Amino acid sequence: MKLKNILIPIIMIVIVVALSGCITDSIDGSAYQKNGMAFDYPGNWEEANSVANNSMGAIVYSNDSQISIVIQQVPAEFGSTLQQAYDNNNKNLQSINGYTSIQENNTTVNGRNVTIHRYIDVNQLGQQKEHIASWMTMDDGKNYVILYSAPVEKYESQKEAYDHVVSSFKLSESKGSSFDNFINGFKGLI
Repeated sequence: MKLKNILIPIIMIVIVVALSGCITDSIDGSAYQKNGMAFDYPGNWEEANSVANNSMGAIVYSNDSQISIVIQQVPAEFGSTLQQAYDNNNKNLQSINGYTSIQENNTTVNGRNVTIHRYIDVNQLGQQKEHIASWMTMDDGKNYVILYSAPVEKYESQKEAYDHVVSSFKLSESKGSSFDNFINGFKGLI
């Protein structure tokens, strides 16, 4: 009887630990924190230099540099609201070779309104690329776009990385008190 009383709690602990491992949504990866923004990305991606206008950061899939995610701050001349900027960008997209709109949608990510646009175009090499752009206004009042691009046939293979970047994207504190900077530096040592 005593053996039963000992085994039941041990079995319960093993079950709880096993189940908690199944329901966690962790990602083996890295954290990007530059240019006043931060996001997490998978370990099989790496930071890249972006030549896109108003680019604040970029990452590429380590095994295929044609698959990328670029974060851009939308220039003020595109419009004073997110909808104006989005509409003006779409007018520009319509003049691109092979442009085909697939989907436009409004949703909420982490309590923030996000406008999503999925489309296909043809690049300079004649290759079809599929894109998905998430447009959002952040706490600084500025508009940002997170753009995932991949050859059409590879689009689905790494889209999960894009979903993770969008869900973890935030503005980082660029300036804090020297005490805050000291504490944050100290946390990095622990």
